[in-house]
Amino acid sequence: MRTIVVSLLKGGVGKTFLATHLAWYLAEQGGNRVAFLDLDPQGSSTRRLAGERTGWFAADLFDPEARLDLSDAPGITVFAADPRLQMVKAAADVRDFLGRFPALGAHFDHIVIDTGPKWDELTLSAMAVADAVIAPVQVAEDSIECAKMLLTALKKAEGARGGRKVDFLGLLPSMVNPFDRREMDNAVKLARAVGEKLMFPAFIKARPTYKHSAEQHHPVWRETGSGAKAAADEIRPILAEIVRRMDDRRLSAA
Repeated sequence: MRTIVVSLLKGGVGKTFLATHLAWYLAEQGGNRVAFLDLDPQGSSTRRLAGERTGWFAADLFDPEARLDLSDAPGITVFAADPRLQMVKAAADVRDFLGRFPALGAHFDHIVIDTGPKWDELTLSAMAVADAVIAPVQVAEDSIECAKMLLTALKKAEGARGGRKVDFLGLLPSMVNPFDRREMDNAVKLARAVGEKLMFPAFIKARPTYKHSAEQHHPVWRETGSGAKAAADEIRPILAEIVRRMDDRRLSAA
């Protein structure tokens, strides 16, 4: 079982878009069993994945008395957000999550976790079990501060997991307008501030078809039209590179 967390301590940066498309992409690869944990109380990913296998709740992983009836079926199993996530506020909740999470390993090949826009016990729980983290980021004036906050959060998470390193796959510029000179300037400033090694070697453009595909509860490559094809030709190689980096670094660690 491999666990990837999509996180940045800011809202509106494309976390839900990237997390859901990554889950769809993984599920298409050889009948993989993919669990999707929505740890954002806003539940955007839960709504976007309404067409997938549902009936489980992420909050149950924080409740040692909750019963988890899991199946081994291929495709995506959604552990949905519900109001109980807002009650996860104590260190004991994190410990309960860490105790229950390994049980998923017998039933899933991959776990994708979407997090909220702030550092709290939910985000800490996600980071503590992550094999890898990818961070979509908008190239705005505050991008550098957001990136620094995330890197600090990763260090805290490593402390919570006994010093075991989190494999950070990079900052992925998201919803970028390549014709906006100011955004391009901000992207250059971000790369210089964090270093090229921390920047993912691609970016996701702002495209109307991404929003439409989300409203239809399916990945953009199931859309029709030339705009959808261009979007699919953009996002699929990015998702493939994320998976490749996870594979390569896992092999290196082994």
